[in-house]
Amino acid sequence: MPLGPFDRRNKRSRCTSCAASHTKKRGTLCVFSAQQSPEHAAAIVLSKGKHFTAHTFAATTVARPESPLADMTACYIYHFDMFIKRNSFAGGEPSFLTDVQSLSKVASASEKLKSSHLFSAMLALGAMQTHVLGISDNRKNLQFALSSYAQSIGSLRRAVSDTSPTSRARVLWSTFFLGLFELMQDASGQRWLQHMVFGTSQALVASGPSACVSGPNRTFFIQARTFEVCRSIIFNQPSFLATPEWMALTGSLSNASSSRHGSNLDNLLQLIVLCSALRSHTAHFIDVFSRSAEPDCFLSTALDLAMQGFEIREELEKWNSISSASPETGQEVILARTYYSATSIYLSGNYDYDLQHWQAVNVAVPILQPEQIVRHFDAIIRFTTKALKCSDLSPLLFLFPLRVAGARARQTPQRRAVMELLCDVRKQFIVADAMITELEVLWASNHTLPQVITE
Repeated sequence: MPLGPFDRRNKRSRCTSCAASHTKKRGTLCVFSAQQSPEHAAAIVLSKGKHFTAHTFAATTVARPESPLADMTACYIYHFDMFIKRNSFAGGEPSFLTDVQSLSKVASASEKLKSSHLFSAMLALGAMQTHVLGISDNRKNLQFALSSYAQSIGSLRRAVSDTSPTSRARVLWSTFFLGLFELMQDASGQRWLQHMVFGTSQALVASGPSACVSGPNRTFFIQARTFEVCRSIIFNQPSFLATPEWMALTGSLSNASSSRHGSNLDNLLQLIVLCSALRSHTAHFIDVFSRSAEPDCFLSTALDLAMQGFEIREELEKWNSISSASPETGQEVILARTYYSATSIYLSGNYDYDLQHWQAVNVAVPILQPEQIVRHFDAIIRFTTKALKCSDLSPLLFLFPLRVAGARARQTPQRRAVMELLCDVRKQFIVADAMITELEVLWASNHTLPQVITE
């Protein structure tokens, strides 16, 4: 009879003679001496064990997998993933998700405490996306989003002092995601600006360009730099990206991209950064010049600023020539073409809004003619419409072009086109409200468009 599951006694096999006579064995040996019969040898031990009862039996411990996430937590993480996949910030696939997931997964309790700000930021963004889409209980989703946001902020303050590369990478992504959260929740855009200037930008500067050459920081830099570029343009503020060491980093990215593509977004972003820096210098020049009684003493500065503008204009047209000859299509091309037209108008506005001051010192500046501005305006509307309908490019990327186009909208149909696109952006990012209000005030004031010299 086979032994039961609780019976772990030795299982023995008797020799033929002992089995025939029903003789028991002593230990592992038969009763009869081995000298009397060679058949009486040591019994074969099949297994050894111990007798167990139902009370003393203990099953072998098996390592169990980690407990699955709660239903709503899993739901928020799912919508976080969907949000990232449907909001491309560089025109390509969101390959950085792998880095973010590995940074948010930790092995020890101490590491979990250090990285909780990143996971909380992901939950906050996912819950806010669920709220925007109107899934399940909207009030509960919003409460969870705000609670996770507060938890992330609290944990982030404690994590800032940790200077390890992994910790800094987590801080970078946390500030980036928290900034996106603010763009969905704060209509003024001021809290996003704080996250960018005092959070993401400062963290990048602290890491230095050498940390962004490879690894997770490189993938982060590629995603975040477009936001930094747009911030500097929209708020007319200089960017750290204009410093030589960061320009060298973006130049290396441009060279790598140029080896794969005929034209690329990296080169264009460099030119936008230069435009932003130039705007800062020309604004200071106009401010000092307008209060001076001796304009002739500013001739050298005016010539230098005008020459910088002509150089950027030349690079823009060179980029356009290469890009137009390239047969490539895709999300990055749509974004690049939109930014090319917006930057062309922005560069002209750097001079034509204050054209009388440049004329006072008799300095030629790189301004566009009205028909050129109209062509660029139409291109911005066309490419933005296509991007919002047929691509995964984030609507946030088009706030800068739409703001530039809105400032040049003379006719009612043009203004209506800009407003409709901004309303599309607002469906996901409430920060578009600030730009809508700004343009409405601008249009209502019968704003005089810049003076343009026609040939």
